[in-house]
Formats: sequence, structure tokens, C-alpha cells
Amino acid sequence: MNRYRISVEVKIEACEGAVDANPVEQTEGSFRLVISDEMASSIDDCEQALLRTNYAAVRQALSAHLTEVSKKKARNGRSAKAEK
Repeated sequence: MNRYRISVEVKIEACEGAVDANPVEQTEGSFRLVISDEMASSIDDCEQALLRTNYAAVRQALSAHLTEVSKKKARNGRSAKAEK
């Protein structure tokens, strides 16, 4: 039986660049959201930005994982039928 590792890393750091309207997927698969200094200073606004960014990352990770699980089951199903 397979085991799966789930990893989460959250960083909040000062940066340059334009404020994003929505989380942006990066080339390595992570998600990023640039927020204003005002939003970063508000616990409620910052929490909402974190939750929005996390939601996008979780949905993408689940989609990729379940796609791979489905492909694996389909391959294993074909192998089992071929053996019969």
C-alpha cells in the first residue's frame, strides 16, 4: 500500500511588484499572492489572503494527485484483466 506525504510551506515576506487580484501559480507549482502593505497590516485581510492562496494550492494539488491515482488504477485494472 502506498503512503503519501503532504507538505505545506507558508512565507510572508516583503517584496517588490504589483499587487495581485488573485493567486498566481508559479512555474514550480507553488502559488503566490502579492498584497498591499495595508492588507499585510490587517490580521483579517492577511488571513483572507492566506486562505485564498492556500485554497488555490490545495485545489491544484488535489487535482494532480487524483489524476495520478486514477491513471494508476486504470493501468492496474488493465493489467489485472490481461492476467485473467
